[in-house]
Amino acid sequence: MQNTKPGLTLLSEALDIAFSEVPVHRDVEDRFLTDCYGAVLRQDVTARVSVPSVDNSAMDGYALRFADLAAINGPVDVVGTSLAGHPYEGILPDRCAIRIATGAAIPDGADCVIIQENVSANAAETCIEISSDVIARTVLHQNIRWAGEDISQGDIVLKAGAILRPQDVAIAAGQGYGSLKVSRPLRVAVFSTGDELAKPGDPLPPGGIYDSNRFAMIGMLRETGCVVTDLGLLADDFDVLRNALQDAANSHDVVMTSGGVSVGKADLLKPVVDQLGEITAWKLAIKPGKPLMRGKIGDCLVIGLPGNPVSVLVSGLLYVMPLLRHVMGADKSQTVPVRMPVRAGFEFSRGTGRREWLRARLIQNDDGEFEAEAFASTSSGMLSSMVWAEGLVEIPEDCGKVSKGDVVLYLPLRGLQ
Repeated sequence: MQNTKPGLTLLSEALDIAFSEVPVHRDVEDRFLTDCYGAVLRQDVTARVSVPSVDNSAMDGYALRFADLAAINGPVDVVGTSLAGHPYEGILPDRCAIRIATGAAIPDGADCVIIQENVSANAAETCIEISSDVIARTVLHQNIRWAGEDISQGDIVLKAGAILRPQDVAIAAGQGYGSLKVSRPLRVAVFSTGDELAKPGDPLPPGGIYDSNRFAMIGMLRETGCVVTDLGLLADDFDVLRNALQDAANSHDVVMTSGGVSVGKADLLKPVVDQLGEITAWKLAIKPGKPLMRGKIGDCLVIGLPGNPVSVLVSGLLYVMPLLRHVMGADKSQTVPVRMPVRAGFEFSRGTGRREWLRARLIQNDDGEFEAEAFASTSSGMLSSMVWAEGLVEIPEDCGKVSKGDVVLYLPLRGLQ
């Protein structure tokens, strides 16, 4: 059993529970291909045509009958041309060749292609000479791509639940699809709380700090394909928060905030959500980011992130973004972050009980191998550490010490976004 602090939930368990309790969004829309990048596919894409559609040449060269090669002793007549979209009509005559372009259909009777660099052609390309060495190296079906070799008609080329990448959209286009069925973007309202916060661009009051968390949340949400409503800064006032949350919940799928979810006197988000709806999850066994709330007001999902900027980013990348992708219908495999085993280039010790993520990046050691370098501080208030970092090193709940050279798991930030 994992060594977890009492009252805290493991991240993996918290996500499993959230996936089981938060339903997948039902709204699906038909969207033009050029607007599908990053969207979640909600219907399998089936191949309408085989790729290649015909047997074709993998190279520019000359199509011949393999059985003729052994008897060639002199020039070979070139009796026609096969171009992509313009195939040679008829059957290849005995002991002749067809000039053929990459992607062009293999003429009837031909069963090998010799690349143009391996033959000598006259100026008019009406005949070629093939050396005995080239003939000896040529094999049956050389440089031929078979019909359906890549995709067969009826194959499922994209499965529902995929987060669409450029190559996914391209394969749909290659099958003649002009649009795809994808999830409607989630409508998410975002705000920050805290009387000490100031809006960037405004004068900074004594003892105040500029709000950065809201901009981190908006960026993560837009990376996930959400449509964001920015509600700005809200005061630490029960009635203000209650009215804002109720209005946002009536017109959005998700409300997401930072701050106000701990246990201080000014941490009002939890009691407000408790009054308007219900709290369904509270406190994770993670560092940074322990005070993380999930709740709901009617059908609206409410997520409260911690107030420290690093906690917002780490818990947002590892908990919120996977959950929202689930809500949009993404397959669970699409929500699991990439974890790469690498050597630690640092020493680290701590108390056990929470899964921790150190800000890190990969460097090459003297042997040319990549190892993880950790940021000098673990403070969750140092936003500069996330700018410096290119990934996170994951420390399991029961691990209290990392020595230089130990194998650790590295999560690239790009894979989380």
